[in-house]
Amino acid sequence: MDSCHTCQVETGPKTSMTIDELAALEGTTTRRIRFLQTLDLLPRPELRGRTGRYGPEHADRLAAILRLQELGFSLESLGVLFRALQAGETLADVLGLPEPAPAVGHPGAEAAADTAELYGFAELQPAAARRGRGRALLSVVPTTVWGEGEAS
Repeated sequence: MDSCHTCQVETGPKTSMTIDELAALEGTTTRRIRFLQTLDLLPRPELRGRTGRYGPEHADRLAAILRLQELGFSLESLGVLFRALQAGETLADVLGLPEPAPAVGHPGAEAAADTAELYGFAELQPAAARRGRGRALLSVVPTTVWGEGEAS
């Protein structure tokens, strides 16, 4: 952030705040912010002299923590989620489940859509292939087209 050295006032958009300003912004207390830092849920501030300065990343993380706590997540479970995020893991990795197929209507869903389901072969697929693993059923189904009199 730029500052006017003559009047010692910060200019431009506020990208740095004190712990009191962060607490007021997110509707919590400074004590709670410090507690979240001791649990390593919230990163430590950048120190400028003896004053800790918090940025937008702190505000975003704090807002996420408060929102997830309102939804019933424990601080321990939030620690697991944030450590996984830091390590680049997905939610599926954390849960120990396979990655889900993209939902219909999302970008790339058409390419990943199970074509066996479209043609009524979904019940013939092994369970692993239905979850998006293995080969698609149509890759092993013969593509020979039979005439009307040659049906088997």
